[in-house]
Amino acid sequence: MPTIEGIEFSLFWDKDRDALKSLSFPGRAEWLRERVEAVLLKPLDTLKSEPKTFVWLAATELVCAGIEAFAGFYGKRFCEFVHEFMHADFANTAKNAKGKTWTYCQHLQEYFRNGLDHGFSIEWGGLWHDGENGMPGYLRPVSDSKGIAIDPLTFLDDFRKAVDAYFKKLTIDGENSITGKNFQKRFNAILEHRSRTR
Repeated sequence: MPTIEGIEFSLFWDKDRDALKSLSFPGRAEWLRERVEAVLLKPLDTLKSEPKTFVWLAATELVCAGIEAFAGFYGKRFCEFVHEFMHADFANTAKNAKGKTWTYCQHLQEYFRNGLDHGFSIEWGGLWHDGENGMPGYLRPVSDSKGIAIDPLTFLDDFRKAVDAYFKKLTIDGENSITGKNFQKRFNAILEHRSRTR
């Protein structure tokens, strides 16, 4: 259990609620970073040697949920967070299932995140591993021209870098910046909600 500003924390919202209210802005940022590391990133890192497809579908869903959550703390939408903090290739474009041109991030949000969230499947496109079928890379259009393919291991690494970049920006921008105010607003909203539902 981490100690932040002299207080030992469990990293569970309900258990830490009262102590979280007294933390400073940097303390709250440190608490959230520790929580994300403990409940999302470390468990996902244990999957890196796992070749099974279903595990990587689950990991992809969790990373997409992480992006959605961080977008809320950042005060932006899903793709705005991705374009700010993740690989620049998410700005590339490919045709969607209806023939419209979308950014790779739009494919990620609609076909991966929403597909997995609402139907337990990637609607168009899919997962592939870097080097599979002699094709290297992280992101690419799929052969049927209806979506993109993502290497899930690189996706996980890219998300970890995005988490680091977000917390670096939060620290540099500070409490009184738009980034800091959005962080505090979301943090307080979760605390308030957790308090009401107890």
